[in-house]
Amino acid sequence: MNLRNWSKQHSIGLLIGILTTAVAIPLTIVIYALLNKYEIENYFYRFSLNRVEKSKIISLASIANLLWFHTFLRQEKWPLAMGIILSTVLNLFAILYFKFLA
Repeated sequence: MNLRNWSKQHSIGLLIGILTTAVAIPLTIVIYALLNKYEIENYFYRFSLNRVEKSKIISLASIANLLWFHTFLRQEKWPLAMGIILSTVLNLFAILYFKFLA
């Protein structure tokens, strides 16, 4: 992808991917807490303090972007799909930051 060909559709796909991950993070925390028989409030607190937990939850929440990615591919909306890919790459950088640097 060439940045000179960046369009509004790329930006919309990027925004959809970021918002999807932002919505999926609390849902992932709730599901993870219920499956492991933690109290939800305690796991939110654990998520806020523990950097390794942050990287795990962000990586699991990024899976939600696959739904949008495959939807846009089936509809042949390539710029939107590229925006989703770019948001997933941003999630990768966040995961690596929380895993190794924070």
